[in-house]
Parts: sequence; structure tokens; C-alpha cells
Amino acid sequence: MTNQQTDVVIITALDKERDAVLRYLDSPQQIQSKNRIVYKSNLPHDNAESFYQVVLLCPGKMGNVEAGIATTQAIDVWNPNLIILVGIMGGVENGDERYLGDLIISEQIVGYEQSKITDIGIERRDEVLRPDYTLFEAAKNFPFNGKTKVPRPDGKNKLPSIHTGIVASGEKVIADTQTIPELQSNWSKLIGVEMESYGAALAAYKAESRPRFLMVKSICDWANPDKNDKWQDYAADVAAVFVINLLKSKPFISQADKHQPQIKKPLHYTGKIKIQFCRHLGADWQDLADYFDIPAYHCSQFSQGRECQAIWEWLENRNKLYGLKEALDFLERQDLVELLNVNNKVS
Repeated sequence: MTNQQTDVVIITALDKERDAVLRYLDSPQQIQSKNRIVYKSNLPHDNAESFYQVVLLCPGKMGNVEAGIATTQAIDVWNPNLIILVGIMGGVENGDERYLGDLIISEQIVGYEQSKITDIGIERRDEVLRPDYTLFEAAKNFPFNGKTKVPRPDGKNKLPSIHTGIVASGEKVIADTQTIPELQSNWSKLIGVEMESYGAALAAYKAESRPRFLMVKSICDWANPDKNDKWQDYAADVAAVFVINLLKSKPFISQADKHQPQIKKPLHYTGKIKIQFCRHLGADWQDLADYFDIPAYHCSQFSQGRECQAIWEWLENRNKLYGLKEALDFLERQDLVELLNVNNKVS
């Protein structure tokens, strides 16, 4: 990791998304970093004598792989506290509830490309990631009050609405009538589809410094055969002005935390504690799996009689044992919380 540090990295996939963000940054400075062109700018807060140092990065290509690589490089070079993915996406129609140009803020990001191909069809093995809770709550409750610099294609004087929910993230541009219903069969609360959030969120999650992640995009089409580019420029502008105004509205980084990455070393318990825990967890392993959003296909692969050990190892492999006490407290298993409190040992 280099000594360069910043507060916020904004990532866009396409040039038109990047250009939309640039319209709302003050005097952005173009520089080259790791063979990429990036833009730096200071973004002052509206009600405080402080500002964010912002870096804008655009891979110029769609896809989770490109987004993941770009995010990893941004973390390595700039050591940001916040990473925000901004741009355009396909929406899921729902009567008069959603319109083109509306904003989508992901509450859950479902990576849907992993699958098993069998003679009877494709068995999806979806992976779920979540944005930072504080950023998500702030964005969800922040009204869209910014004036866009690109007019609505339909000429109407309508402020975009904000929608939160499940976003499916894959590697395909969707423009058919089958894919959305298929995804909805597993995720009934699906509100949108796109191609970068899973890769970016996964890179942030796996980073040693764990920057906080948020995805904000605007609906430019309905991911069906009528898909076209008519709303793309406006949708990109909507997402850009919303994110910039959100960042300007309040400091999300305390001075004490600024540029101090929260590095969590793997949490280690002795084998004896693991055995005791698994013996006493019992049938509550199913509630624990639901609490941590362990995909159903993972649970189906757990060996019968050893589900507790399998869940422990699933959490350990993802460095999620830190959340075990909070989960057990939620499940009212104070006996197991006390076991971990008394016996845990951090390596």
C-alpha cells in the first residue's frame, strides 16, 4: 500500500458516468496512477469547515471483473475510507412505483453468475454482499433535491424517487424477457440489475483496510427488448448529483478515523472452544445461517450432523467470527456468548 491517502473513491464503469460526476466536482485535477487516468478534487461540506478529498476512477469498461480490479487498485494506491459506485443500471418494472431516471440504492447485492450446470438446468449459487450500514441509511433518507444539468428525455418536471432493495449483479447486458423473471423467482424483492457492484463490493470486503462501500445508480432502461440509450445521460447525471450532494451534506468520516484503516486480524478460538460451541449450538445452526445470509446451496452441502462445524468454518474462512457474539445475542444464546467471552483468544 502506498502513502497516498484519500477520503472517498468514486468509481464509474463508463465514460458518460465519469463525465457526469466531473460536472459536479470543483476544479478536478487529472493525474495518472497505475496506468489509469484518475481525477482528484476537494469537496467541501455544506455545514462544516471541512472537506473530502475525492478521487474519481473510471475503468471505461463494464463488468464485475473490471470493477473488482479497479477497486482493488484504488484501495492499494489511495487507501480510501469510503468507496462509492455511481452510474446507470437496468430497473425492474413494478407498475407505477418506479420510473426511468429514479435512483436505486442497493440494500443487498446478489452476485448471480456462479452456478452449477446439470442435465435438468442451471442451479444458481448466488452470493450476497451488503453495503455499509451507515452510508446506506444516510443515502436512503437523503432527499433528491439537486438540479440536474441534463434534461429529462421525456421533458417532464419530475424529481427522481429513491428505491432501496435487492440488486442483481452479473456479467451480461440484459435485454430479454426471461432473465428478470428468473432472477425474481429467487429474489422476489429484486429492484434492479447491473454489472459492477458485486465485483467492487467484494474487493472492498476482502481488502485489509475494509473501506466502507455504497452503490448508487439510476434507472436508464428496464433490461428488456426495448432497451436503448435514450435515458443514459440523464440517469448518469441523476446518480452523480445525488452522490455529490450526499457527500456535501455531512462528514461521514470522523477526524479520529481519518486515514486510519480499520484492519481486523483474523479472530482465533482454540479447537477446544470450537468443539464446545458446536456441541451446544444444536438446531440453532439454521437460525445462525439465516442471520449471516449463508446461501441455501452452501447449507445443502453441509454434512449431516456436522452443520455447526460447517457454519463455524464458513464464518472463519470469511473472517466473520467477529460478528458471532452479536448474532448469538440476537438469537438469545447468552450461554454461547459467555463461552466465547471467557475463552476467546485473539491471535
